Amino acid sequence: MSATAAIIVPYTAQAQDVPVDADGGLTEIVVTAQKREQNLQDVPVAVTAISEETLISRNVNTVSDLPRLAPSLTVTQGNVPTNNSINLRGIGTTAFSTGIEPSVAVIVDDVALLQQAQAFSGLSDISRIEVLRGPQGTLFGKNASAGAINIVSKGATEVLSGSVMGRITSDDEYRIDASIAGPIGEGIGFRLNGFYGDRKGHIRELNSGARLNNDESYGIRARLELEPADGIKIDLTASRSVSESNGAARTFRSVPAGAAVFGAPLTASLVGIQPGPDNYSLRIDKPLFNKSRQNTFAGRITVDLGFADLISVTSYQDWRFRFLEDFDLITGPVLGLPTGIVAESTFHAKQFAQEVRIVSPSTGDFTYVLGGFYQDGTTDRTFARGPSGPVVANWASQSGTESYAAFGQFTYDLAATTHIDVGLRWNHEKVSVEFLNNVRPATPPANNATCLALCAGSETDSVVTGKVSLRQDLSDAVMAYASFARGYKGQGYDISSGFTPARIANIVRPETSDAYELGLKSRFFDNKVQLNIAAFLSNFSDFQAQSGILLPDNTIQLTLNNVGKVRTKGFEVELSARPIPELTIDGAFSYTDAKVIRFPGAQCYTGQVAGCVDLDGAGPSTVRGQDLAGKRLGNAPKVKFNVGATYDVLLPSLPFDAFVQADFAYQSGVNFDLLQNPLTVQGAYGVFNGSIGIDQNERGGLRVALFVNNLFDKNFASNISIASGGNAGLLTQNLTRDSRRYVGLRVGYEF
Repeated sequence: MSATAAIIVPYTAQAQDVPVDADGGLTEIVVTAQKREQNLQDVPVAVTAISEETLISRNVNTVSDLPRLAPSLTVTQGNVPTNNSINLRGIGTTAFSTGIEPSVAVIVDDVALLQQAQAFSGLSDISRIEVLRGPQGTLFGKNASAGAINIVSKGATEVLSGSVMGRITSDDEYRIDASIAGPIGEGIGFRLNGFYGDRKGHIRELNSGARLNNDESYGIRARLELEPADGIKIDLTASRSVSESNGAARTFRSVPAGAAVFGAPLTASLVGIQPGPDNYSLRIDKPLFNKSRQNTFAGRITVDLGFADLISVTSYQDWRFRFLEDFDLITGPVLGLPTGIVAESTFHAKQFAQEVRIVSPSTGDFTYVLGGFYQDGTTDRTFARGPSGPVVANWASQSGTESYAAFGQFTYDLAATTHIDVGLRWNHEKVSVEFLNNVRPATPPANNATCLALCAGSETDSVVTGKVSLRQDLSDAVMAYASFARGYKGQGYDISSGFTPARIANIVRPETSDAYELGLKSRFFDNKVQLNIAAFLSNFSDFQAQSGILLPDNTIQLTLNNVGKVRTKGFEVELSARPIPELTIDGAFSYTDAKVIRFPGAQCYTGQVAGCVDLDGAGPSTVRGQDLAGKRLGNAPKVKFNVGATYDVLLPSLPFDAFVQADFAYQSGVNFDLLQNPLTVQGAYGVFNGSIGIDQNERGGLRVALFVNNLFDKNFASNISIASGGNAGLLTQNLTRDSRRYVGLRVGYEF
């Protein structure tokens, strides 16, 4: 089970493993990246398919772990999951507004998530995960302008089967996953799975002794598969998951002499703390708190019409999230408040979606997929920060999105070895906003006084996007392709503190892209080596990017910008090999050059002097900014690679076999700030993981593994930023659990 599920668009990219061939070569992978079953090697899309076995052996517990295995993929982590961003080929959207869509769609069992934050719950009972790179909007929809991550959970089985797996680690994690599946009667199958996990946090709050950044979560998922008549299949699923933690605390990375937060000195807050890249401690007054609750219901019906399959996917999701945050991140009074500034927010997202599509058989010179899609979603949010402070915030909002779409993709065999794919999608959307500021300022219009009465607005937009690709079979196992796709990410409202009627009148414009890709997919040496290569070039116009500026009262005002033009180009190489039956090797390399091409009026970063110039000609201390042309996008490493190997040690005289597994992931340095603050840079780093164990799966079902994460204890940050209310050199950082070494024991049994 995945603890995440919902739907924006109904497109899957599933991978299905089949047994190793008779010669002990690589398994074949079947995908539905074009909404029909095809061999991965025949699909003109850059896809990374990660099997269940890899997910378990590489300790992939959340979506945040996927960058270790997928080229061109990074995750930027904020102080809460709603501020996280998934990025592909340097493109992602970090936005505090609930009215802005992500650039990378996340889909669970044909159901896409309304808010990307829903993706950061734990994973369980997963069959495979696929990462599709490049625009996928023709079949995926408008929130997949940079790509998509598809999560496929396990289904019913023909015979009664089950599994249980437990994990314990040196950093105090205890987790158990269990499932059972099988037939109930003729034409009826089921699967039921659940999990419970409790992990103590890796960040220490020294005042109370609490361990922050922990996670206690549980979930259950039920699936019923029916075949009431010949040619009719019904798949019903329902799931619920809950995750609770003591927040996602940030620590101080750098504290210059005399540093203060909103005028309050940090002396008492740094007792027993040494700021730096390896600082896992802090002192705060108020406890941190995050809680996520998610319910999902989905139904899929497939009817064999003879000439084609009619498929209907219906889903409903309900997600609630709440967080509390010590906003100033220090201990003691701030701005006259005895325990400093506290921020609190709630989210409630709901969505109904329906897709109907007709899929022709895969045989013949001409095949097609035709479909229609409807989606209606709303997200309510409240936010409060105070009761007093530099800018008091207390507001409520509702963002809405309603979409209608029609799409089709057609494949024609120009010759026995030459094929063309053409796809089109028409999308009509309506976005809306309601915003109410509850603060009554003494001196209007401070604190957004103009929205004391309800501010509301709506906009509509229609767009046609498409994709065309030409494929040439160079041999039975080698295919080359060239493709062009027009990407689109919808318009939206910048809903955050400081919202005014001006933001309604000046909606954040849609983001569009033109993406070109050349690829080669090949297998050789008797199916023992697979080599896939993709080269890409994408030009983005009106790229939607979040940034912040320092206001005169020493607070940061967050705003969403339409960057003039952005370009990402590069190449990716993926290699899998099985030179002998006992040894499997896999690796990936990516080079990504993601830059701003045109953004002449960008804001200056906090403390910027050089390059920060007057924009309006009215003299100093008025409207100032910088030209970001030629600068790299945030958290977009030029180089990423990973390599891993598993060696099976056959022990025919014993009731089990053994295995040894090791992997290494590396990425070059990045700047997390779009505005190019030179202080918010994470240098290059590499992480080594490994495991050893025994496996009885073919002789009894027992599997035991001893594993180590980050063997050489390499510290790295998943985000670096200027502290709110702090001076230019006061840096905070997000340090994930995987930035420290820990060891663990994993025991599983299957029947």
